[in-house]
Amino acid sequence: MLRKYAEEWQRVLTDPGLDGRRAGVPHWSPLEHGCHVRDMCLLFHKRLDAIFGTTPIAPGHRTAPDVGPAAELPDVVRRYRDEEPRQVAEELGWAAEALARRLATLTADDWDRDGTGLADSRLTVDFFTRHLLHDIVHDLAEVQRGDRSGRARPETAARHNSE
Repeated sequence: MLRKYAEEWQRVLTDPGLDGRRAGVPHWSPLEHGCHVRDMCLLFHKRLDAIFGTTPIAPGHRTAPDVGPAAELPDVVRRYRDEEPRQVAEELGWAAEALARRLATLTADDWDRDGTGLADSRLTVDFFTRHLLHDIVHDLAEVQRGDRSGRARPETAARHNSE
């Protein structure tokens, strides 16, 4: 499923008619949604690392200013709306594929594993993965229908898209 929806996102991001403009503040543009999906796939590796207590094996692919040395500078503000859509499409595909390969290696017991220190034992790898897929599909549906419902992610939009 992850690969399938990543391909859909890549089609959105490489569409010559892609409109990078927002539907209105604090709504995200299709490009901003695509950047968010890419970053969710990358960050999911860190969640898996935390749950399994492993040495970080998240992809080391440098995708944007928030990866690598620039990420440690407090005054660096990443703006999704300023990214190149075709580059984001490539990075999203790469990140989703790396995550899909990693998820494919999990055993039945791995899917039921929860993170140590989490207050709720229902927060398992299975739960987090389902939540990730739901978010990816939900964002894609919003973009495909040109959602103008007034719903937005103000907490995330403010962090990534300061005016």
